[in-house]
Amino acid sequence: MTVSKVLLPTKVAVIAEIDEDWTTPVDTRMEGIGGTVFRRAVSEVQKQIDQENTDAMKADLAQLKAEHAEAQADRKAKLQDKINRLDAKIQAQLQKGKDRREASQRRAQAKVEVLKAKADAVRAKAS
Repeated sequence: MTVSKVLLPTKVAVIAEIDEDWTTPVDTRMEGIGGTVFRRAVSEVQKQIDQENTDAMKADLAQLKAEHAEAQADRKAKLQDKINRLDAKIQAQLQKGKDRREASQRRAQAKVEVLKAKADAVRAKAS
Protein backbone atom coordinates (compact mmCIF):
# COMPACT_ATOMS: atom_id res chain seq x y z
CA MET A 1 0.00 0.00 0.00
CA THR A 2 1.38 3.41 -0.92
CA VAL A 3 0.65 6.83 0.52
CA SER A 4 -0.79 8.03 -2.79
CA LYS A 5 -3.45 5.30 -2.68
CA VAL A 6 -4.44 6.02 0.92
CA LEU A 7 -4.18 9.81 1.02
CA LEU A 8 -7.43 10.76 -0.72
CA PRO A 9 -8.67 14.37 -1.06
CA THR A 10 -10.72 14.09 2.15
CA LYS A 11 -7.81 12.68 4.20
CA VAL A 12 -5.10 14.43 6.18
CA ALA A 13 -1.42 13.54 6.55
CA VAL A 14 0.96 14.16 9.40
CA ILE A 15 4.63 13.91 8.59
CA ALA A 16 6.96 13.43 11.51
CA GLU A 17 10.53 12.46 12.11
CA ILE A 18 10.46 10.02 14.99
CA ASP A 19 13.42 8.27 16.54
CA GLU A 20 11.98 5.05 17.84
CA ASP A 21 13.47 1.87 19.23
CA TRP A 22 10.11 0.13 19.07
CA THR A 23 7.36 0.71 16.48
CA THR A 24 4.43 -0.75 18.42
CA PRO A 25 3.55 2.35 20.50
CA VAL A 26 3.13 4.62 17.45
CA ASP A 27 1.37 1.91 15.44
CA THR A 28 -1.06 1.16 18.28
CA ARG A 29 -1.94 4.82 18.80
CA MET A 30 -2.45 5.44 15.10
CA GLU A 31 -4.56 2.30 14.66
CA GLY A 32 -6.66 3.43 17.62
CA ILE A 33 -7.65 6.60 15.81
CA GLY A 34 -8.03 4.94 12.42
CA GLY A 35 -4.69 6.07 11.06
CA THR A 36 -2.08 4.32 8.98
CA VAL A 37 1.64 4.58 9.53
CA PHE A 38 4.08 4.69 6.63
CA ARG A 39 7.73 4.55 7.57
CA ARG A 40 10.71 5.63 5.54
CA ALA A 41 14.21 6.07 6.78
CA VAL A 42 15.32 9.68 6.92
CA SER A 43 18.35 8.69 4.88
CA GLU A 44 16.07 7.30 2.15
CA VAL A 45 14.07 10.53 1.98
CA GLN A 46 17.21 12.66 1.96
CA LYS A 47 18.72 10.48 -0.76
CA GLN A 48 15.63 11.03 -2.91
CA ILE A 49 15.74 14.79 -2.34
CA ASP A 50 19.46 14.86 -3.16
CA GLN A 51 18.83 12.86 -6.34
CA GLU A 52 16.03 15.19 -7.45
CA ASN A 53 18.23 18.25 -6.82
CA THR A 54 21.14 16.68 -8.68
CA ASP A 55 18.91 15.69 -11.60
CA ALA A 56 17.59 19.25 -11.86
CA MET A 57 21.09 20.69 -11.84
CA LYS A 58 22.22 18.18 -14.47
CA ALA A 59 19.30 19.21 -16.68
CA ASP A 60 20.33 22.86 -16.26
CA LEU A 61 23.90 21.90 -17.10
CA ALA A 62 22.80 20.13 -20.28
CA GLN A 63 20.82 23.21 -21.28
CA LEU A 64 23.81 25.47 -20.68
CA LYS A 65 26.05 23.17 -22.72
CA ALA A 66 23.55 23.24 -25.58
CA GLU A 67 23.44 27.04 -25.43
CA HIS A 68 27.24 27.12 -25.30
CA ALA A 69 27.47 25.03 -28.46
CA GLU A 70 25.20 27.49 -30.30
CA ALA A 71 26.55 30.71 -28.80
CA GLN A 72 28.65 33.37 -30.44
CA ALA A 73 32.26 33.70 -29.28
CA ASP A 74 31.57 36.67 -26.98
CA ARG A 75 28.87 34.71 -25.11
CA LYS A 76 30.78 31.40 -24.89
CA ALA A 77 33.08 32.59 -22.08
CA LYS A 78 30.16 33.62 -19.87
CA LEU A 79 28.34 30.36 -20.54
CA GLN A 80 31.49 28.34 -19.84
CA ASP A 81 31.82 30.12 -16.49
CA LYS A 82 28.20 29.21 -15.66
CA ILE A 83 28.84 25.62 -16.74
CA ASN A 84 31.93 25.40 -14.51
CA ARG A 85 30.09 26.84 -11.49
CA LEU A 86 27.10 24.54 -11.96
CA ASP A 87 29.33 21.52 -12.41
CA ALA A 88 31.13 22.40 -9.16
CA LYS A 89 27.75 22.76 -7.45
CA ILE A 90 26.70 19.31 -8.70
CA GLN A 91 29.93 17.78 -7.41
CA ALA A 92 29.43 19.47 -4.02
CA GLN A 93 25.84 18.17 -3.88
CA LEU A 94 27.02 14.63 -4.64
CA GLN A 95 29.73 14.87 -1.98
CA LYS A 96 27.24 16.25 0.55
CA GLY A 97 24.93 13.30 -0.11
CA LYS A 98 27.79 10.85 0.28
CA ASP A 99 28.87 12.49 3.55
CA ARG A 100 25.30 12.43 4.83
CA ARG A 101 24.90 8.72 3.99
CA GLU A 102 28.17 7.87 5.72
CA ALA A 103 27.14 9.82 8.83
CA SER A 104 23.78 8.05 8.80
CA GLN A 105 25.50 4.69 8.62
CA ARG A 106 27.71 5.63 11.58
CA ARG A 107 24.65 6.69 13.61
CA ALA A 108 22.83 3.47 12.71
CA GLN A 109 25.84 1.41 13.75
CA ALA A 110 26.03 3.30 17.05
CA LYS A 111 22.33 2.55 17.67
CA VAL A 112 22.96 -1.13 16.96
CA GLU A 113 25.77 -1.14 19.50
CA VAL A 114 23.57 0.53 22.13
CA LEU A 115 20.76 -1.97 21.51
CA LYS A 116 23.21 -4.88 21.72
CA ALA A 117 24.52 -3.53 25.02
CA LYS A 118 20.94 -3.20 26.35
CA ALA A 119 20.14 -6.75 25.25
CA ASP A 120 23.32 -8.06 26.87
CA ALA A 121 22.45 -6.24 30.12
CA VAL A 122 18.94 -7.74 30.13
CA ARG A 123 20.33 -11.22 29.47
CA ALA A 124 22.90 -10.83 32.24
CA LYS A 125 20.24 -9.63 34.66
CA ALA A 126 17.94 -12.54 33.75
CA SER A 127 20.70 -15.12 34.32
